[in-house]
Amino acid sequence: MSAYNEAFNNIVEHSYAVTPGDVEVALLVNDAEVILRLVDQGAGFDFEDAGATDTVPPLDSLSEGGMGLFIIRNAMSSVTYERRQDKNLLTMTKTLSECAGVSSATAHGNPRC
Repeated sequence: MSAYNEAFNNIVEHSYAVTPGDVEVALLVNDAEVILRLVDQGAGFDFEDAGATDTVPPLDSLSEGGMGLFIIRNAMSSVTYERRQDKNLLTMTKTLSECAGVSSATAHGNPRC
């Protein structure tokens, strides 16, 4: 849920910073994975360069916010972004087997479960 919240916030704060717009949300759940896609028509961005780190950035180096993509990338199994026909498509996939057999106490402390 944190990944969805961060992605939606990023769309509102960055993609639609100048002109508000719609966000299309699609959810696919099957036995193996959960796939969540958010589509908007706001401003695009350089996904590869934005928040491209696997380590927690130094908190004193962040502007207000600044950890959204870090949280998204670390909570999900895979995250892809593409700009297609003036639309931003963010697809987040969570592989369910990552948390199979993990106790609820262990899962609670694991951002990937």
